[in-house]
Amino acid sequence: MSFPSDGRNHHNAIENEHNTKEYLQGHAHLIYEAAEEGKYIVLSKGGTKNKADNIIECDDGRIISISDKQKKKGLGGSFDYTNTSAPIHALLENSNECVKEIKVVLDSVKEDKKLPMEKRKKLVESYRPRIKKASYAFLISLSSDDIIALIKQYLIEPNKEMEEFITDGKENKRYTFPFMDHPVVKLIENGFTASIVVKVDGSSGSIIFSKGNEEVNVGLRIRIHTNNGATALLGAGGSNKSSQFVMKFQQDGIKNLLTTMGVSAIGV
Repeated sequence: MSFPSDGRNHHNAIENEHNTKEYLQGHAHLIYEAAEEGKYIVLSKGGTKNKADNIIECDDGRIISISDKQKKKGLGGSFDYTNTSAPIHALLENSNECVKEIKVVLDSVKEDKKLPMEKRKKLVESYRPRIKKASYAFLISLSSDDIIALIKQYLIEPNKEMEEFITDGKENKRYTFPFMDHPVVKLIENGFTASIVVKVDGSSGSIIFSKGNEEVNVGLRIRIHTNNGATALLGAGGSNKSSQFVMKFQQDGIKNLLTTMGVSAIGV
């Protein structure tokens, strides 16, 4: 994908997702080949039912789906591609061995939620290490085939039509690439196996791809945790009324990824 490089000024303020929508409304035709000037509209989506944060609706019916990654303090840290409870639910329904410890925690929660509120509150702290231990047990139990299957179903499949749109709020720069250009796609196509490097009792780990003597780390991380914490899991008060185990695929090393892929800042 080529971008204009005629030195047009960047917008100065990058504050929130609405800025991305406004930016795309004015510049999408300079970035995406499918968008023709004056013949598209940018709509906000997002929410739990929409994978895209914004979509560009072209007059000819074509849709460009945008996944908005806001990095207000610069390109350090990570961002999420996937945040879903679906794989955990599916594995629990199939009584898969890798969710054995998670099931133990959830069975215990089911019983403890019958207790009065004050007793549940006293149990919250004891659940935090149990949740972490169950998450760790899940990660270390995954085989290469398991990891590849999870990546295919819950990372690649939901994002295959997505344009990743990364905003560096510190440097006031923006980057975009089709998710299917991500190196993980080719690694899997080329028969690389996968393993997870996770610290003892950790709830997340880096995914390492291997083939023969070659090892590749493209910055992908898998994380297992409860989305609203132990308090909500036990129904022990707080603003969140429920919680469940979820799986995340995250991107570390954002700068390295962009460099590896040859993605430059958008020149408009």
